[in-house]
Amino acid sequence: MIILNDEFLMSKVSMFLLLSIRISAFFLVSPVFSASAVTVPIRVAIMAGLTFMLMATISAPAVDLFSPTGFTVIMREVIIGVSIGILFQIAFASVAMAGEQIASSMGLGFASLVDPQTGAQSVVVTQFMSILMTLIFLVTEGHHVLLRQLVASYKVAPIGGDLNADLFLGIVKAGALVFSAALIISLPAIVLLFLVNMLIGFMTRVAPQMNIFSVGFPLTIMVGFAMIMFSLPSIGNAMSGLVQSASGMVRDIVLETKALP
Repeated sequence: MIILNDEFLMSKVSMFLLLSIRISAFFLVSPVFSASAVTVPIRVAIMAGLTFMLMATISAPAVDLFSPTGFTVIMREVIIGVSIGILFQIAFASVAMAGEQIASSMGLGFASLVDPQTGAQSVVVTQFMSILMTLIFLVTEGHHVLLRQLVASYKVAPIGGDLNADLFLGIVKAGALVFSAALIISLPAIVLLFLVNMLIGFMTRVAPQMNIFSVGFPLTIMVGFAMIMFSLPSIGNAMSGLVQSASGMVRDIVLETKALP
């Protein structure tokens, strides 16, 4: 028999708030969920629904949220939630950097629009790569993997435990994926465009009267778009591998980072 007294209600409210902190921090930085198209009421509704479902399976310690101990617990929950979201966001940052490199090589670094993912100005090629990455992320059920990893983190790193310093070191090391993955995705287009620029340079030496601005820019843009079109299968495979790598990083860095005794 459940007695609805003040103590019981306050314990449930405290448990709800503790569980929602990690989830809220996760939704602030995670891909897709943190997109500008996903409004704040939608995020709050998803967070509240997920928290209510987790309250039946996950226990939280009785902690005074306004005490120094409560502040420490809150900061730990924020760090874990942000860490899981950032590790998946690294994959999207890699694709955005690859798009920037390709656009610079094509001469489209000045063509920018509002990115629907971040709400900021970005290059058109970067937006195309980001939208393609989002579609692949959803098709490969990356959003389901995100939520599963988040729920699993409560069992491996329960509320009220201590943080391992390896968590922060692992996040710093995972940042190297941004540069390596961006290079792998953009390298074919960059190499081809470099060869095209070398060809244009030889042509200007052979025929100095040729206007490089009327020939070089359209040629590099057309070659760049053709390269992107023909390399879409390999780019898609690389993006799918990025999603799997991000999931593996979360499992290795966050979920396997045990709480200190």
